[in-house]
Amino acid sequence: MTAALRMDKRLTEAEYFAFEERSELRHEFFDGLVFAMVGGTDRHNLIVGDFFLVLGNHLEPPCQVFEQAMKLRIQTERALRHVYPDIMVSCSQADRDPRYREQPVFLAEVLSNSTEDFDRTDKALLYRSIPSLEEHAIVFQDIPKVELFRRRTAWETETHRIDDTFHLDSVDLDVPVGRLYRRVFP
Repeated sequence: MTAALRMDKRLTEAEYFAFEERSELRHEFFDGLVFAMVGGTDRHNLIVGDFFLVLGNHLEPPCQVFEQAMKLRIQTERALRHVYPDIMVSCSQADRDPRYREQPVFLAEVLSNSTEDFDRTDKALLYRSIPSLEEHAIVFQDIPKVELFRRRTAWETETHRIDDTFHLDSVDLDVPVGRLYRRVFP
């Protein structure tokens, strides 16, 4: 998804929730500023969908997986943010606000040309500030490649290609990279 339009007026979190409920578009919230999200490409959506299916077919309660439409609330010392990860897994029974999650164990972003820099830098650092997060993946849409980052390895990059399988410790799942790209690179 791409942040395209910015609303210059600062909103409170409550005003943001009310605005989101009335809007046909989704918006990310950065310390009072609101940014509209525009749609992704077919490749982006196919990859997100396949990743969601792989996780959803594996996970048991209390774990829940969300794709692109559940907000992630991140409160740091500096700011309050609400973003829409492409893929989010939360396993805490205490993390059940109907509008957002705060305690993900796994997050993934499928790169778009317009968001790649932000997803790989500022958003990645923001994600890694979440105490519950164990793993974070960057999934490329133009080439079959996944970069996986883990808290236990101080967020070092692991690169996985089309014939590789990577293990998600956070949900105890082996993920064949090719499975994520089966409808994009058959």
